[in-house]
Amino acid sequence: MSKKDDQPTKATKIESKYNPTLLRECIKNNESASEIMTKLGIAHKQTLKQYVLKLISDDRHFYEVRGMYVKSSTRPKVNKNNEIKLYLKNLGLEELQLVEGDEFTVMVENGSIVLTKIEH
Repeated sequence: MSKKDDQPTKATKIESKYNPTLLRECIKNNESASEIMTKLGIAHKQTLKQYVLKLISDDRHFYEVRGMYVKSSTRPKVNKNNEIKLYLKNLGLEELQLVEGDEFTVMVENGSIVLTKIEH
């Protein structure tokens, strides 16, 4: 018999990262949603929202988390592939009249990324 056969099979159970004491402390210290997610090891903002709602229900006290309800679609961020994707409709850039195939130059000025449309 191999070692694998000697051990009883168990279904793996994913443990919740809900920690009401740490969550409450983070909220009282006015930490942002992303800071709290890092401390609790949470990958999705929706999970944090569920944890905060559970804490509100348990404590019967309203808690507000800074940055939890910020629309992320209007705040592009670098993804795991080191890419930034811009969705023009979400950014309100309709007046630029951009069409498929438009090209841009990219420059960095004083810590800002500047896109300039190339006119053909």
